[in-house]
Amino acid sequence: PPVAPLAAGNNVVAHRGGSKEAGTASTPDNSIASLRYAQRLGCYASEADIYWTKDDRVIVAHADGNIKINGLHPWEHTLSELQQSGRLSNGEKLPSLEEYLAAVMVKGSCTKIWLDIKNCYVSSSQQNHDYVVKATVRACEIIKAMGAEKWVEFICTGYEQPLEASKAAADAIGVPFAWMANKYAATYESKGVKWANLSVEYIKDGINDTSKAIHTVESFTDRGIEFSVYTIDDVTTMDYYVARDDVKAITTNYPSRLLARMKR
Repeated sequence: PPVAPLAAGNNVVAHRGGSKEAGTASTPDNSIASLRYAQRLGCYASEADIYWTKDDRVIVAHADGNIKINGLHPWEHTLSELQQSGRLSNGEKLPSLEEYLAAVMVKGSCTKIWLDIKNCYVSSSQQNHDYVVKATVRACEIIKAMGAEKWVEFICTGYEQPLEASKAAADAIGVPFAWMANKYAATYESKGVKWANLSVEYIKDGINDTSKAIHTVESFTDRGIEFSVYTIDDVTTMDYYVARDDVKAITTNYPSRLLARMKR
């Protein structure tokens, strides 16, 4: 496989591969089909969720609100058990990270994969932050073994507990690492984090400002911290962020729509 993707020429990240736009029945979240959709569009990246499994593997899947995949906590089961627990709506099996990376690393493709290291917080007595670290460390081992370093970027849960070890694992193999914490830029700076990936609801941009909007893009970029934003689906907000030249990436459920706004 090629060592690196081609230059994308855009900063569009397809949320879960753009499954919502493509149709979740035929192109479900985190499926190979959704990845292929983002690749066909020529997106900068396709976002996917990962979890560590009981047998020290990494599965690509989107868990429900109780952090369960087909009714199972991924860290309590093996990859095989999770794959046997049910298929995606289009008949695909739940992919391992190795299988997903093999599909990412395609000659002629410009699409990277954003691996969203999901939290495993069930309750205050079951915080499970160590499983976030295990997912990152194991993913980094797989990425290095496959020579996929240039194809991958990490975005990590906003909890502080797994940050240091997860970032260290990514730094060790030279893979970009974003933190998704609703914290002020000074906190990012104090922890040595060079990239913030934040929800648009926390950004004061003059469009959807609420009491939650306490940051500006400049508050990060002025400190040398890269900034990306999610999830941008309406055209007004799309146009605002498209017009900015200081945003690393824009995540959306409608990548084709966003790409079209960039060509206007």
